[in-house]
Amino acid sequence: MAEDGAVTLYNTTVITDPKHNHYSFKVGLAQTLRGGAILHVSTLEQAKIAERAGACAVVVSEPPSQGAGGILRMTDPSLVKDIKRAVSIPVLARARVGHFVEAQILEAIGVDYVDESEALAVADEQNYINKHNFRCPFVCGARNLGEALSRVREGAAMVRTQGDLTGSGNVAEVVRNVRSVMGDIRILTNMDDDEVFAFSKKIGAPYDLVAQTKQMGRLPVVHFASGGIVTPADAALMMQLGCDGVFVGSEIFQCEDPYKRVRGIVQAVRHYNDLHVLVETSCGLTQAMADLNLSGDRIED
Repeated sequence: MAEDGAVTLYNTTVITDPKHNHYSFKVGLAQTLRGGAILHVSTLEQAKIAERAGACAVVVSEPPSQGAGGILRMTDPSLVKDIKRAVSIPVLARARVGHFVEAQILEAIGVDYVDESEALAVADEQNYINKHNFRCPFVCGARNLGEALSRVREGAAMVRTQGDLTGSGNVAEVVRNVRSVMGDIRILTNMDDDEVFAFSKKIGAPYDLVAQTKQMGRLPVVHFASGGIVTPADAALMMQLGCDGVFVGSEIFQCEDPYKRVRGIVQAVRHYNDLHVLVETSCGLTQAMADLNLSGDRIED
């Protein structure tokens, strides 16, 4: 432990040291998205609606009909370029886990962030992308603290605690995973320094990042939640559990007034402790949510 409290381990570079690694710039760039909602979009119109409603960024995804029943791959670069020209907010695009060439292509067309997404088919079952080899920031999914810190070691500038991937509107899985991450962080912050070695081994995470998490009392990068978040109440729940923002699936656009639904979630993220705002944004959504009832047909993301 350094004199000023900075966490180092032998010759391991501190991830927040700008003198050694431009990774600190990517982490800082991702911090600008804190307190926002990131919308999955598959058309130009959806991207424009998300921007007008106040989304902090959009993730470009293939339309559900094109990916149904087959291998889900990298987003079509032409669609990404069209959406980048149409909106002024940051644009993310998804690449398969471990597929560094897809990430190279997305970086070459100028995406603001690459999402190494487990919602797509896995290209490499053993290895994630070495994200330090890229100029643009990466977003990665995780289900627990060990996975989150492992993705940070690989160079992720944002961690997305992932829940349901089916687009069913079931928020239970992401709630469970977020509580797991936050619970482990609370346990870690109350540990003696001597216990951190064993804890890092238990969760399968790098010791220096575990020690840094203990010192900060939170993940060392911005932390969003994703999966099953379709109402303002869902979004506010994630924020009150300690997340920095939310990802919202493209199923949110499949209603009569998608702008109202997106705007309601954006407002709920910004004012997650204001019950007056939450009541106002939650009114009139019963019919709009009927298509996401778990007892009915599921809408694929």
